[in-house]
Amino acid sequence: MMGSGMMGHGMGGAGMNCPMRGMADVKVEQTPTGALLRLTAKNPGQVEEVQRMAEGMQRCMSGSGTPRQGQPSSPGAKGG
Repeated sequence: MMGSGMMGHGMGGAGMNCPMRGMADVKVEQTPTGALLRLTAKNPGQVEEVQRMAEGMQRCMSGSGTPRQGQPSSPGAKGG
């Protein structure tokens, strides 16, 4: 099984799954220390969803590792 047809598939999306495709306009501004990412919901009804996604991205990238409030991490959740 070669599977060479799958190589490079889906690489255009910055390497991450994009559940938000078409949901928000994204502007990237270069700054001396990195980049500024501005997410603007295209639909007023999707503002909260876009904000949640931005927060998730922030948590993921900052690597602070702080659990989301109201969701205590339970060690026995996996049933192992």
